[in-house]
Amino acid sequence: MPSAPLRIAATVELVSLVVLLANLATVHAPAVASLMGPVHGCAYLAAIALTVSRAGWRSRATVLCLVPAIGGLLAIRRLRGRPA
Repeated sequence: MPSAPLRIAATVELVSLVVLLANLATVHAPAVASLMGPVHGCAYLAAIALTVSRAGWRSRATVLCLVPAIGGLLAIRRLRGRPA
């Protein structure tokens, strides 16, 4: 079963992207973009690092994790059932 930090990073990555896109489609407030952009980037990198630490560099989960927005969730799905 995937670790809790990976689940948190994947969820933050997806939610922050949704907030960024909603902001872009509606009011386009620069403050929201300047706050959520780095949050999204950090969550994306954290999801990649956590997946690599769990599955290794040469795994299908790592390749899936590189997909922006939903990669962390795809990696979690791939890692399900794998021993810790």
